[in-house]
Amino acid sequence: MKRIGILAIALLPMSVVAGNPEDMKTLKNTQVCENCDFAGSDLRWANVYAAELGGAPNLVGAVMNGSNFVGANFYGANLEAAQFVGADLTDADLRWASLLGANFSDANMTGAKLDGAIFCQTVMPDSSVNDANCL
Repeated sequence: MKRIGILAIALLPMSVVAGNPEDMKTLKNTQVCENCDFAGSDLRWANVYAAELGGAPNLVGAVMNGSNFVGANFYGANLEAAQFVGADLTDADLRWASLLGANFSDANMTGAKLDGAIFCQTVMPDSSVNDANCL
């Protein structure tokens, strides 16, 4: 059974800098944004419960500190250098995501699916560095 994500987004502050403004518009209008470009976006404090962001969206360098991504689908996403400090990623799907240089300090990753995720210089919730896939 394919999970259909329900996306609710509430941002504090309301200004968001997105890598591609059209993708942010799609996200707001459709509540789903697969294959979107949010590179360098400021999504701090976003409430994106059960978001459908799979299909390898570009979230390189995005700032998502303190955000709610409970049950979110990041399957295959490019999360290189993304910031998830203090974010809630409970039951999130991060399988096959690129997590090179990502920062998950103080994030809640209880039940997160990490099979196939690529770790290199990845800061884990306990502030340890995971270099499992570095060359």
